[in-house]
Amino acid sequence: MTIQLSVPVYFSIGFVLILLARVIHYRAVTRYLRDNNVAVTSRSSIRDWNELAAYKKARLSDDQPLTSWYTLWAIQFVLFFWMVGWFAFAAGVLKLVTPSHFTDNAPDAAGYRTVFDVAQSGYRHWPFALFGLIFVVGGFALPALTRLGIVRKSPAWMQKWFPRIFVVFGTLWTAAALAGTFIDYRKDVDALSNGEAKIVEGRVEHYSQVATKSESFDVNGVKFWYSDNVIIAGFNHTAYLGGPIREGLPVKIWYWHGQILRLQINSI
Repeated sequence: MTIQLSVPVYFSIGFVLILLARVIHYRAVTRYLRDNNVAVTSRSSIRDWNELAAYKKARLSDDQPLTSWYTLWAIQFVLFFWMVGWFAFAAGVLKLVTPSHFTDNAPDAAGYRTVFDVAQSGYRHWPFALFGLIFVVGGFALPALTRLGIVRKSPAWMQKWFPRIFVVFGTLWTAAALAGTFIDYRKDVDALSNGEAKIVEGRVEHYSQVATKSESFDVNGVKFWYSDNVIIAGFNHTAYLGGPIREGLPVKIWYWHGQILRLQINSI
């Protein structure tokens, strides 16, 4: 099974749902129980479930709607499958595929069609680079969420240092990831445009694939290796996730420092 979502986006969806559930639970459930002096019995080791049970009972006795109760259980139901998705991804049953940045130009006179060009694909690692902003936002929001009761209170030293650690870590991650990936991208684009890139043409030989991880092959003695899990500006789309490389495929490759900057395949 394949889902057209990158790993950072998939993670962000779960993170947003968890935060949304905490906000709804506090504003709708915890406040209602507190304002109406409703006792919460410990039927389960999970406090939120105990509060939901008490909330449902109290609302039904007052003949009031259970909109928030249904909403929270719906979010938990979605989060359950979100967690199952992580296990399926780790086991290789589920594929999280970043939307393709392939070009699809018409074949030239020799029959070659460009399927990847680093300049045309653009800088495509925004999700990875900006992933750290989640921690920055979380660090700034954590004190307010604690005061509101959305996040349970922790020891004083944790309340003091955790937000700072989140902000510093997120800022350093974002700065380092953005700088590193963008500089790599610009170097590859410059190498392609100023003629530094070498060109090799021939058939794909000694093709080898490690499912969900990487693939490698030779073209006229030049070896290539890449992986969907390695963040580079060059071509790294394996056949396992829909890439075009196959044994015996006629290709023309522009490469520099081991990265494929432009990939053409012969459609004839």
